[in-house]
Amino acid sequence: MGMVVQHNMNAMSAYNKLNANVAGLKKSSEKLASGYRINRAGDDAAGLAISEKMRSQIRGLNQAVRNSQDGINMIQTFEGAAQESHNILQRMKELASESANGTYDNATDRAAIQLEFDQLNDELNQIADTDFNGTMALNGGQMADGTKADGNGIVNYQTAVRQAQQVGTAGGFVKAVDSAAYAGTNTETVTFTAAIDDNGKVTWTASEGALGTVTDKTGDNKATGGFEYDGAVITVNTDKIVAGDTITIDFQKKADAIGTQPGTIGYNVDLGKTGGDKTNGAAGVTTATIALTAATKVTSQEIADAFNALNGITIAETYAKDGTAPTANTMTVNGVKVPTDTSLAEIAKVGDGKLVVDKTNKISYVDKAGTAYELATITASKMATGAINAGTVTTTVNVGQATFIPANDKAVALVEPDGKVSQSDSFEKSTAILTYTDNITLQTGARTKDSVNFTFNYNQDGNADMGELKANLNLSARADGLNTENLSLATQKDANAAIDQIDKAINKVSMVRASFGSVQNRLEHKIDNLTTTSTNLQEAESSIRDTDMASEMMNYTKFNILQQAAQSMLAQANQQPQSVLQLLG
Repeated sequence: MGMVVQHNMNAMSAYNKLNANVAGLKKSSEKLASGYRINRAGDDAAGLAISEKMRSQIRGLNQAVRNSQDGINMIQTFEGAAQESHNILQRMKELASESANGTYDNATDRAAIQLEFDQLNDELNQIADTDFNGTMALNGGQMADGTKADGNGIVNYQTAVRQAQQVGTAGGFVKAVDSAAYAGTNTETVTFTAAIDDNGKVTWTASEGALGTVTDKTGDNKATGGFEYDGAVITVNTDKIVAGDTITIDFQKKADAIGTQPGTIGYNVDLGKTGGDKTNGAAGVTTATIALTAATKVTSQEIADAFNALNGITIAETYAKDGTAPTANTMTVNGVKVPTDTSLAEIAKVGDGKLVVDKTNKISYVDKAGTAYELATITASKMATGAINAGTVTTTVNVGQATFIPANDKAVALVEPDGKVSQSDSFEKSTAILTYTDNITLQTGARTKDSVNFTFNYNQDGNADMGELKANLNLSARADGLNTENLSLATQKDANAAIDQIDKAINKVSMVRASFGSVQNRLEHKIDNLTTTSTNLQEAESSIRDTDMASEMMNYTKFNILQQAAQSMLAQANQQPQSVLQLLG
């Protein structure tokens, strides 16, 4: 190219190279400063796409690790509560075993034991309410105070209205039952149901078939209101009543004692060796009989038991060959020989007394105090002359049932409900919102399909019998779920029965804890796997995204030198047009 001044092509070429070298130096500096090989899509479009997917997976895995650890923390919280339930049940076992001991004959002793037992049952319900961040899993959806979760498992004390149910004296619902003016007209059990009008007035309706009439006693004072039925006054704290609540009352009218002697008497005859030796053997025998003493009335259960003891007694008589009457002094009753003197022969035990027979074949009951009550007289069997051979004829007496119903005074008794009644309406200032769940879903991976549901099947069917393991176990750790709520230690027999049920409850809580433990162990393995996967993916993503610092430093040095060289060449190229001035001189 000739000598020109309009276009300095050498300078333009040097300038272009300078810009390229500056751009390369800039990118190299950026990579070295950021540590990333790919800072924008233009650096490596495909690599960026792969890297971002890996980053998403890695962050999801890391969050899944945290989710799984939160799940472990929740399970450890519930399992720790169940552990304390185990401790309580072990103490209950001690108390039941203590009460079952024969040295505790004093009712006061066992009552004291029952006090602690009842407190422990209440604490089981409190422990079952244990929550983790507002979530509960041990109480079957019912709080210790009776408040139940709604259909979505939500327990909202701020808006809770307890469900209608049978109420009693517990919690101050029924204040008193006054039977002083009770007419005693009928014996019946009546259920009264509450209705509430728009003004909050409570009225009561008797159950269908009730024989009396309900009279309202609420008036304006709802807090101490109630109702009257057949003269009995039931005082109710109606401020605590919700529509549909029921109160059940047993009414008993006055009645005199009723006692009845046994009914029909029958006999079974065994001719023994004598029967059939002659053709008319059986037909020739008139069986022994007993005649009840009509003058002896059944005036107590003790005498009724004595009459009933006549059932099944045996009368045996020995005959000489071709005799028409038993051989003298051979009659036995229940295997005991009838005396020939004034003594009384005992033929059976009846409670604290005994049945005896005397020489006149009279059977009497002698009580513990020695008082005798004549019950019956035996008439010996007979046979026709030549009817049977010598031998023994045994007659078994079949006596009907004697009964005794004791007298009773008129009475009015409240039937207490089995369970406690929630008083959630009293928690007006509470803002607690809790959730009951019978399963936990954890997001334990970076993908939707990686969520895991752990189901515990906590139901309220009250089936705590762990004698047989079933597919769907009720794992409620409440007292009613463990069937310890209504256990009594009042007697030695009750205490022994309680021991067996407490053993079943202990097995059940063991299953609860085993369920939690199995989930925790799985989650610990899950965390190990997630951590390993995240680490390997991070290494793979690093090989794509991160800068190889040594290699990039070489590029940086190259572009730095080229930039300086391009600047020098641009300066030289800019001096070339000045040579044109020599031609103008």
